[in-house]
Parts: sequence; C-alpha cells; structure tokens
Amino acid sequence: MAIRWRRWSWLLGLLVLVGTGWQLASAAGTKEATESIRLLLFVGSASKPPALAAKAAFEKAHPNITLDMTFGGSGTLLNQIALEQTGDIYMPGSDDYMDKAEKQKVVLPKTRRIVAYLVPVICVQHGNPKHIQSLQDLARPKITVGLAKAGAVCLGDASEEALKSAGLEAQVKKNIITYAGSCEQTQQLVQSAEVDAVIGWDAFKSWAPDKIDIVPIPAKFIRLHNIPAAVCVYSKQQQAAKQFIGFLTSRQGKAIFAKHGYSVRPPRI
Repeated sequence: MAIRWRRWSWLLGLLVLVGTGWQLASAAGTKEATESIRLLLFVGSASKPPALAAKAAFEKAHPNITLDMTFGGSGTLLNQIALEQTGDIYMPGSDDYMDKAEKQKVVLPKTRRIVAYLVPVICVQHGNPKHIQSLQDLARPKITVGLAKAGAVCLGDASEEALKSAGLEAQVKKNIITYAGSCEQTQQLVQSAEVDAVIGWDAFKSWAPDKIDIVPIPAKFIRLHNIPAAVCVYSKQQQAAKQFIGFLTSRQGKAIFAKHGYSVRPPRI
C-alpha cells in the first residue's frame, strides 16, 4: 500500500510541475505579446501621407507597438542614423539612398524590401498657367523653378540627373530661385505658388490634386525609382521592425499606398 501511494505521489508531483511550467510559459508568452514596444523610423518625406496612414493602421492592429516617425530628406536622415547610431527602420524616398545605407553598413541588407515606386516629373501649378510642357521650358525667361537639394534629398539627385541627361543643367539653373530640404517642402513650393514649377515625383499630384498638375519627362532623361525599407543594424527590436516592413509590403499596406496615388507595381515610363 505504501509503495502504491509513493507511485501516485510521484505522479501527482510530476503533474503539478508540468502544470506550473505551462502556466509560467503561458505567462511569459502573454507578457511578450503585450509588452510595450516603440520603434524609431527614419522616413523620407516622399512617402509621408501613406506612411502616416500605414502607421495608424498598424498601430490599431498592434496596440502594443508604437511607431515614432521622423520625416525629412533621405540623405539628412541617413547621416543622422549613422552619426547617432540609432533607429529601427530606414525608409528613404529612393533606392539610391538605401544603396548608400548598405555601403555604410547601417541597415541589414537581407531585410530590404520595396514598398512603392516613384517617377520624376515636372510639377506645375494647377491648370499649368505658364504652359510648361518640357524640361526645356524650365529654362524660358521669367519662369521660376524650385528644386530639392541634391545630396540631402533623393529628389534633388533625381532632378540633377534629369537635367544633366537633357543637357539643360546650366540653362535651368539660371531660373532656380530656391532649393528645398525635403520632398514635402519641394511640392509645397508649387502648392503655395512660390514657383512656377519643380521637378518632383508623380505621386505629388495626389498630395494636392486641386493645386498640382504634372508634366511627364521623356523616359530617356529619367529612371524609375522605388521607396525601400530596411531594418537598421542598431535596432534592438528587429522582430517588430520586420513585422512593420512586412505590413508595408502586404496587400493591406500596398493598398494604403495605392489609395494615396503611389504605384505599388513598376509603372512604365
């Protein structure tokens, strides 16, 4: 009888240990799922409207994750990441700056994904009152032009590339009255009628459809750009960062960008 009782006692103790272990594992999993996480994102302002919409949708679905977004020129943001050795996600306005980020080893190349695509165009005031139809027209007398600042803003580099390809850099430079420090500031120059035209992204039309019209630039002078995203090497929350990038490239994330006038598939130029 004593032997039988010892066997049952041993079995009962084992069940208690297993049950306790499951409870501890369950509690740990719950804690991990509900633990408050903050991610710091450096985002080129070329994607500001859809990025903010994606942030709202993601945070609603993941209440334990908060996304802190810093917007600005892609080059300026890259310098900030490298100097401060901080950030969870880098999302520049063009693939050029993600290439630079990889060379500087501030992002994890395997986490790089394409979110949307952008095409350089001429942005003019709604109705095109100055009848601007080409890059050549930007060199006309009394036409005022604004450009993004090359080296600090990806759009500035794309603008210089287009003007050099067309052989118009010197002529158009005479009409440039200001340089903008971000894509957002660049499109604002046309919105506020500070200039007659800027070289911008095709998506700018959707930012202010009643204030901005676009004029295509011949394909031989430009190239297709994309908006990429990647996890920073300094991130201590890489799993959560990958989760948000996965959301951006999911059907729901792409639908948000498409709704804001961005191409989520490579457009023909």
